Amino acid sequence: MAANGRIDVHHHVLPEFYIKAQKGAGIRGTAYRGFPEWTPSHSMSVMDNENIAAAILSFTSPGIWFGDIAQTRDLARQCNDYLAGLTADHSGRLGGFASLPLPDIDASIEECSRALDDLELDGITLLTSIDEKYIGHPDFEPLYSELNRREAVVFIHPCYPPGTEANGWDIPRMLIDYPFETTRVAVNLILQGVVQRYPNIKFILSHSGGTLPFLAHRIAIFDKDMPFRDNYPEGALSYFRRFWFDTALSGDAIPLAGLTGIADKSRILFGTDYPYISTEKVTEECDGFDAWDGFTDAERAAVNRGNAETLFPRFAS
Repeated sequence: MAANGRIDVHHHVLPEFYIKAQKGAGIRGTAYRGFPEWTPSHSMSVMDNENIAAAILSFTSPGIWFGDIAQTRDLARQCNDYLAGLTADHSGRLGGFASLPLPDIDASIEECSRALDDLELDGITLLTSIDEKYIGHPDFEPLYSELNRREAVVFIHPCYPPGTEANGWDIPRMLIDYPFETTRVAVNLILQGVVQRYPNIKFILSHSGGTLPFLAHRIAIFDKDMPFRDNYPEGALSYFRRFWFDTALSGDAIPLAGLTGIADKSRILFGTDYPYISTEKVTEECDGFDAWDGFTDAERAAVNRGNAETLFPRFAS
């Protein structure tokens, strides 16, 4: 693999112990199909096929909170130990975003320390909500403070929306709800003042920020009318540009044009969402990304690799 290959910041793992934990909670598959077949060798094969030199791995929705905090603490350690093992076995090619045992704040701060200091993982995964509270909620304030102190990279991934759904609504959540969940959290982090108070946290928003590119202007219209406008004194659009964004499931001119309309191009990162999309879809999305003419050659190289090297210098060429 060439040293200048892509760095994939949105690449998941699905080991058997995680499938077993989900089945124990009554979950029988993903949002639209059964559990995809996955092994580390599958990921390495996809990486080789798509010129991906390195991938930062993560556990994704539904996360590890199933109502039992002791189980969640154990799962967090197991997940992070697993990622550390993969990173060690594939030095230079794999990294990992640690899972935290939320909603236990104290245990999460402790596991953050273990994951980043002892296991030397590359950042933290936060799902958009936990225990019916969105990221940005004041209850998580001690965790934001710790992540800010560490200047941590935080990968935000959507999960099932909290609350109940309308009778007869059976549209797979990942089609519509997931992008809106990412948007909710991005706006919540700004309006609650988290981005302003903790500028050292490097938040990565999945899937080109969800619906944020479309809604950014609408949000900005009401900047001065919000009761919490003092929490974001520079205006919402300025804070949108402080986020980082990955390109997973955005291999098309329309989402890419929307994303580059609100995002600093130096904060856009390549992502695939494998294995929750098939190898064929990974190729189609990569081809769509490569075909878009809205990047200069230098900008495309930065999105593919250079921008990620800024966040993860150990993968620098």
